[in-house]
Amino acid sequence: MNRRELLKTAAWLSGTAIAAPLATAVLTGCSPPNPESPAGASSQREYLFFSPQAYQQASLVADTLLPATDSPSASDVGVPETLDTLLGLVLSTDYVDSFRRVWGDLQTFLEREQFAGLNAKKRETLLKELETTENATQASAREALVMLKQQVIILYLTSETIAEEYLNYLPIPGDYQPCISVDDVNNTAWAI
Repeated sequence: MNRRELLKTAAWLSGTAIAAPLATAVLTGCSPPNPESPAGASSQREYLFFSPQAYQQASLVADTLLPATDSPSASDVGVPETLDTLLGLVLSTDYVDSFRRVWGDLQTFLEREQFAGLNAKKRETLLKELETTENATQASAREALVMLKQQVIILYLTSETIAEEYLNYLPIPGDYQPCISVDDVNNTAWAI
């Protein structure tokens, strides 16, 4: 799979195209998470977009979408920190205002469903149900989930850890070979 196909696939999986401001932010990069503070030590960090409670909810949703398996979870590679930085400092005001409007509805939905108190399987089921619901009263929460999911996937796939350790990564690319077998690249997709 070439890089263009990977970008198309990531956008398709999230249900929407990659926003130009998000792509710009991903390509320019953000500062990595502080390795001295554990992922759960969010009280020691400065929040740029989320409140501490909202940050915890966003982290839990991100880890439900991309849990730790044979690869790290979303929070293990700093997705929530990067997302908070993007929303707080980088993305356009229009996009941030749009996300803030629907994020409040998603946050209310998660609190009403006691998302944090559910086990991993029930959290996953709840998010799947919300993403596929046709209920008009949950349309705004569903929109926020889709926007969040898109951002989480892109930030995860473009994180340094995932790109270098779990995807094929060539900091200095070699010859272009348009048609190769996935066996030639250890059945692994290319990092962006």
